[in-house]
Amino acid sequence: MSAKVTLRDLLNEKLDIFCWCHNCGHNKVIETIKVLNKLGPYYPIPEIGRNLRCRKCNKTDNISTRPNWPDHKGQLTRHMM
Repeated sequence: MSAKVTLRDLLNEKLDIFCWCHNCGHNKVIETIKVLNKLGPYYPIPEIGRNLRCRKCNKTDNISTRPNWPDHKGQLTRHMM
């Protein structure tokens, strides 16, 4: 079993948090330091979504969070629905 990436890890790597609402498709990047001050350094990135509300559709039930990886001007992954 692998360890989950935490807010501390993102801060160390100078990365922010990418948030995606699966209900409406709205997305936003949140600064790591702002979330770290509220949830603490060891809070896992994948679990941050349960603390968020989408500003577009106002729902809280289906938001994903991950590191906001740098733009490499190419496809990094393919998401299948």
